Amino acid sequence: MVSPRRQINRLLTLIISLGLWESASFLAGAKYFPHLWRVMPDLISLLATTSFWSNLLLTLWLSVLSFIIGTICATTIGVLIALKRSGELATRGVLNFFRSIPSVVFLPLLIASIGSSARTSVILAAFVVTFMLVTYVIRGVGTTETGLLDSAKIMGLPWVNKIFLLYLPSTISIAGTGLRLSASRAFGTIVAAGIVAGTPGIGSSLLIAESNANYPRVFSYVLIMGVVGTVIYSLFTSLEKKLVHWRIAV
Repeated sequence: MVSPRRQINRLLTLIISLGLWESASFLAGAKYFPHLWRVMPDLISLLATTSFWSNLLLTLWLSVLSFIIGTICATTIGVLIALKRSGELATRGVLNFFRSIPSVVFLPLLIASIGSSARTSVILAAFVVTFMLVTYVIRGVGTTETGLLDSAKIMGLPWVNKIFLLYLPSTISIAGTGLRLSASRAFGTIVAAGIVAGTPGIGSSLLIAESNANYPRVFSYVLIMGVVGTVIYSLFTSLEKKLVHWRIAV
């Protein structure tokens, strides 16, 4: 049950947000920053169209696919690197270098190589997830208890069993934060690819609305993207609390 204090805080947040929205509309001009009473009817009409839901489901599917591919790649690379201290030191600079590059920079290279398609956005999002999550995997493997490793060595446990029984379970407490952030970034990257390159999904729909100067429709898509991103983040936060309830989520 939600406490009265939390309900009051949510109500105040809503009131402040509405006030800021209307203030921005008056300052920027209603033509370019529509009033909320113009955006809400457009949002309702947008939700009633089948094309919107098909684009949204496509965007979510591409996000899930890129998240799975990126998670598998990050886990594989992270475990292989973390098994050797020298490997971690040798690759730290390379990983930090790629993580610091904005993902949109790679989009023209992908378009020039394979064209503008759903595959382009999936590859880009998987790349983002991989280099965001791999650091958490490396840290998680490094937290494996030495006592467990010594016991596995004495018992002659094969290295494959060590990975699945010792290293991967140890990464859950730290990689949970990386998974939560990576899931949101995967969705955001798929949307950004649609806005920049017109790849399939709600990002390309927003691009079309912006090209036609349909600003209420643009803000409708922005609101929907914000809600979907918040839901994804909240789902992974709840999952993280259930799996590693002893750890405080950050």
